[in-house]
Amino acid sequence: MAPLRPLLFLLPLILTQSPQISSQNLSPSQIKTLFRLQRMLEYPPSLSLINNATNFCYLPSSPLLSISCYGTRITELEINGDSSAPLSPSFSADSFFTTLTRLPSLTSLSLVSLGLWGPLSPKIARLSSIRDLNLSSNHLYGEIPAGISSMVNLESLVLSGNSFNGTVPDLRSLANLTELVLKNNSFGGNVPIGFASFDQLQKLDLSMNQFNGKIPPSLFSLPLVRYMDLSRNRFAGVLPAKLLCGDNLEFVDISRNLLMGGLPSCLSSDSSTRVVLKSWNCLNSVGDSRYQHPKSYCSRDPLAAVLPSPEKEEGSKKSKLGLILGILGGIVAGAALLSLMVFLIFKKARPEDVGSVKLPKPITQKTLKTSVQVSPRTPADTRHMSQAVRIGTLGLTPYQVFTMEELDEATNGFEDSNLVSDGPQGQFYKGWLQDGSTVMIRSLKLKQKLSPQSLTQYMDVISKLRHVNLVSILGHCIPSIQDNTSTNDTLFLVYESVSNGTLKSHLTEWRKREMLKWPQRVSAVIGVARGIQFLHTVTIPGIVGNDLGIENIMLDETLTAKISNYNLPMLSKNKNKNNKVGSESPFSTLEENDRGSIRSLEQGEKEDVHQLGLILLEIMTGKPPGSKHELEALKVELQDCLSDGPSKLREIIDPTIRGTFALDSLQTLVAVALNCVAKDHRERPSIDDVLWNLQYSVQVQDGWTSSDSLSFHGS
Repeated sequence: MAPLRPLLFLLPLILTQSPQISSQNLSPSQIKTLFRLQRMLEYPPSLSLINNATNFCYLPSSPLLSISCYGTRITELEINGDSSAPLSPSFSADSFFTTLTRLPSLTSLSLVSLGLWGPLSPKIARLSSIRDLNLSSNHLYGEIPAGISSMVNLESLVLSGNSFNGTVPDLRSLANLTELVLKNNSFGGNVPIGFASFDQLQKLDLSMNQFNGKIPPSLFSLPLVRYMDLSRNRFAGVLPAKLLCGDNLEFVDISRNLLMGGLPSCLSSDSSTRVVLKSWNCLNSVGDSRYQHPKSYCSRDPLAAVLPSPEKEEGSKKSKLGLILGILGGIVAGAALLSLMVFLIFKKARPEDVGSVKLPKPITQKTLKTSVQVSPRTPADTRHMSQAVRIGTLGLTPYQVFTMEELDEATNGFEDSNLVSDGPQGQFYKGWLQDGSTVMIRSLKLKQKLSPQSLTQYMDVISKLRHVNLVSILGHCIPSIQDNTSTNDTLFLVYESVSNGTLKSHLTEWRKREMLKWPQRVSAVIGVARGIQFLHTVTIPGIVGNDLGIENIMLDETLTAKISNYNLPMLSKNKNKNNKVGSESPFSTLEENDRGSIRSLEQGEKEDVHQLGLILLEIMTGKPPGSKHELEALKVELQDCLSDGPSKLREIIDPTIRGTFALDSLQTLVAVALNCVAKDHRERPSIDDVLWNLQYSVQVQDGWTSSDSLSFHGS
């Protein structure tokens, strides 16, 4: 050990003179840039402690902040936040990314959950040395700039959890990519053909978007790919029987798409080396058919007109071009003629006195400009929750029965400071489970006459109230059962906590308005519609007459809509004097009603549709419909706009969404909204009809976005 002592003696001197770890040699421009980023990010906690005395390159790494340097320049910058809300309106994404370009030696950049909002600036491409780029869990929107394909050194690109839309640009020049994660955005169109050239790719995650068309077979045979998640899109068609899978492929998720036919042998079953998730398509010969939709579900999707695949041979394209143009021309001409006839008939029938305008009969499914055909629900459909509705129940945490000790610990003994509200709907406490997750705990008083057997059966129903578009019930606790007492007097329900605000707040608060352009608003309404559809079919009788005010629609960090103040299931009771089976609430704190009767059940369903219509009107106009008189006036005005053209419609819609929608998409939703708020509940459409037309509107919007065609520009 003696020969080493001189070296150990010199080690402190070597370290103190090393230029790589001392911010003494970090250039003034780099230090200035860091402070400017701190201000632009509005002093997040991760940057709150840096000051003029900070030794930037010698900061210990933490989960919130990590900085690495080489010489006088910063090479790696990782800033993580916990913000679910966007930065203030004064934030400029373009200025922010311009500032980042003053760190040209960056090889790794991670900016997660910082509230960044706005389009991703093309100037990001100036950071040509970057190998790892992570901008996940922010509020960036618009298309990915095409210039990103010039960042040829990229090895990892993670853009998940934003609001990007449009099509994905050609990224084939990024030959070094090992990880591409675009999860949970609103991308549409086909998967670019260039993805087949990613020979180094190991992880591909395109889940929770709106991709459509066929899945390129070449994706599965990429030589190094290990993980592939294509779930929750609208991929359609049949996978080739002779499709080949790469030797390294370990995990594949193609669930919740519109795939048909059989699966190729390399995907047909799980093995010790490969896991394949394939539920909720329209596949055959895949084992348990209970977890697949009927073929009609995939064939009736709004994606009725599919253009030829770009992978087809050029000769085939030319041979069919004339036929396609002829068909399209016929459709356009027919639509124009039909529109003209409807316009003339409406003009003729329209009274001269605006104050006494009578709306035409609400547009039905058949008269809307959509290829969707919805069959009437049969008694079998009513008795069993449809396969389509069940999609939203997958992927949720398992339901559990909590102990009183767990709830006491979660609420600190039900401390008053954790009491959120106390009213007819019960007491609500905020709590924290042992895994750190935040929950809402609801305390309800049970009626004394409820037997233990009835209560057990009722809790089995309660456990099914779990859907991606509901503030779901995670579990329950019945103290009397745990204490082995005969009296059932209290029930605790544990709900998930959604803390990103309401749909109402995202339409009214200046910090949030910019997040909800037209595609995001339609997506939110579709989420509400799916939640309603689930409530109407999950039990018998369905859960109807819900409080669906826009202030009761929550948005999570991914802007997924969740219904919060829905009703709980009812218990059947004996026939009344009219020989009708009624229902009652098992809780002494909630009002009873007769939702069990057929007449009130139908009215309850249509009342939910009416409230959905009010939400539609507000997301289009940016204003609440107001009183009954104001609502009728708005209906007349919107009906006029459908006849008079886009210029008048532009005056009514929310200025925030101007220039972000396809005119046909907006007009479809105007027609749907007018149907939903019809005075006579019998003229209102079913929730199935509404949902399919909303999906059609999305398809129109996707086509408009991908073609870059503008119906008219907002100002």
